[in-house]
Amino acid sequence: MKRFRILGILAILVIVGDFAISFTAGWQEERDSFLAGSQSARAETPALYTPEGIPVEVRPLETTILDSLRNNKMNENLPYKIDKVSVAIVPSTWSNIVFCFVGFVALAILAGIYCLIRVLISISKRNVFTHENVVRMRVFTYSLLAFSILNALMEWLNYIEVVKQVSLPGYEIKGFSMSEDWLSLMVIVLFTEIFAVGVKMKEEQDLTI
Repeated sequence: MKRFRILGILAILVIVGDFAISFTAGWQEERDSFLAGSQSARAETPALYTPEGIPVEVRPLETTILDSLRNNKMNENLPYKIDKVSVAIVPSTWSNIVFCFVGFVALAILAGIYCLIRVLISISKRNVFTHENVVRMRVFTYSLLAFSILNALMEWLNYIEVVKQVSLPGYEIKGFSMSEDWLSLMVIVLFTEIFAVGVKMKEEQDLTI
């Protein structure tokens, strides 16, 4: 049991550390793209609304002549191609609406992470199959699922605006693809509900004893 407590503490540290690093990196990237896009848009069209930096996957056309970079070790120029760029667009009204909901769900994710930590603490105290842990697991799981759905919806809306607004000479924009790992999310939901069923069966078994 002591070993499990140590693993629980390590899991908590990993969760908190990963969240802090991801949040810091994501915030820095969004801020940089936001400021760069905003300054560029205002310089060209001052009346334009503040744009948003959107990552887009692209591929060169067959007729595109690729540029080259100098390889000092090989002492020659080698061709390169661009696979992904970040472009500035004017977000649609629907994107702004979804973004507001994403902000609220992000707060729910903070509560979900707190609940997950509480679950690990509860398990380390041998309080595993409890109704409180079921509620905590569901808060974490479904807040994460809701955030992923809204984020995917916002990515799709932004992709539509990119296709409408952006022209990339020599390149074409690839088809829409979501960044979320839906398989992992469905596995988390499945195990959460299995855990809930297990707790219910244990409660029914305790009542029959």
